Amino acid sequence: AKRHGPELRVPPVPSLTLVYTQEKGYVTAEQAKEEGLETLKLSGTKFRKMLRSGEDIPEWFAFKSVVEVLREDVLASPK
Repeated sequence: AKRHGPELRVPPVPSLTLVYTQEKGYVTAEQAKEEGLETLKLSGTKFRKMLRSGEDIPEWFAFKSVVEVLREDVLASPK
């Protein structure tokens, strides 16, 4: 992107990888690594399992409003 941006007249926009940490909430992955912070993770497979079983999904992973919409869709879909 940096190399072709000027040619295309489109400036690249850097994107930082954010992670959620127990200690500081959302920070960049680089900051978490530098400070030795514990990052919290939830795999897609575990998320889908929690969604189907009605388990509470952590708000750091998904907004409650999004979880509600996804649950409606999961419950409406044939198994």
